Amino acid sequence: MNYNCNIINNEIIKNRSGERRVFLVLIITLMICLLEFIGGIIAGSFALIADAGHMLTDSASLFICYFAALIARRDADSKKTYGYFRVEILAALINGTLLIMLSLFVFYNGIKRFFVPFEINGNIMFLVSVVGLIANFIGIILLKGHFHNLNIKGALLHIIGDTLSSVGIVLGSILIIFFNLNVVDALLSILIGAIIFYNALRLVKDAIDVLMEAAPSHIDIDSIINEIKSNVGNVRDVHDIHIWSISSGIYILSLHIVSDASSIGETDRIINDISRLIKGKYGIEHLTIQVESTKFERC
Repeated sequence: MNYNCNIINNEIIKNRSGERRVFLVLIITLMICLLEFIGGIIAGSFALIADAGHMLTDSASLFICYFAALIARRDADSKKTYGYFRVEILAALINGTLLIMLSLFVFYNGIKRFFVPFEINGNIMFLVSVVGLIANFIGIILLKGHFHNLNIKGALLHIIGDTLSSVGIVLGSILIIFFNLNVVDALLSILIGAIIFYNALRLVKDAIDVLMEAAPSHIDIDSIINEIKSNVGNVRDVHDIHIWSISSGIYILSLHIVSDASSIGETDRIINDISRLIKGKYGIEHLTIQVESTKFERC
C-alpha cells in the first residue's frame, strides 16, 4: 500500500535539486575551511582560524543536511505514514546546537586575544579572506531559491554568516596592513561569534517550533476560520482547528465544521470549497475535515 500523499511526492522531487547543490557547496566549504585554517596559522590570525572553525561546522551541517535529504526520500509505510521528512528537522536542530557551541568557543578566544600580544601577517590574511569571500558568494548562488526547506535554510544561514565574516576579515586585514591595528582581529572574532550565535538561535527556534507542532509562523488560525465562515456557504461554525508542519513546506490541517447540510452532495460541496480555499490562499494541500450537524452532541 502506498501511504504517500501527492504533496509529499512533490516535495521529494523539489528537494532533489537542492541535494545536488548542497553536495557541491559542501565540497567548496571543505576546501575553503582547510585554506583558512592553514592561512590563519601562517598569518597568526585567530579571526581566520575562527572562520575556519565556522566553516568546519558548516561542512558538518551540510553533510547532515545532505544525509538527511537522502533518508527523507524513503517511502512512507504503515508505521511512518508521513514518511521520513522529520529527519530534516532533527538535522536542523543538530546544526543549530553545533553553531551555539561554536559561537561560545569563538567568543572565548576572541576576548582572550585582548590580553595576549600577537603579530599578524595582514597580506596573507587578506588573500585568504578574499578567496573565502568569493567561495561563499558561489555557495549563496547555489543555494538560493531553496529557502522553503528548513534544512537547506540552515545551510544557507551558515553560508551567509560565513560571507559576512569574510567581508569583515577582508576589511580587517586592510586595517592591519595599513594601520597595524592587530586588535581588529580580536574584534572580528567576537563579531563572527555574534553572527554565528544569532543564526543558531533562529535555526533552533524554527526546528523546535516544527517538533512542537506549532502553527507555521506565516499562517494565522483566526484568519482561516474567518475565511471559511465568510466564503463557504452553509458553514455555521469552525472549531478544533489544528495546523502543523511535517517538514519545511509540508503543512497539515485538521478542523471540525458545523453545518446544517441536508445531503451528502451538499456536504461534499462544502468540503471541496474549503479545500480549494485553503490550498489557494495558504498553500495547505493535506486537510482532514470533520463535518458535524447543528444537532451533533460533542463528547
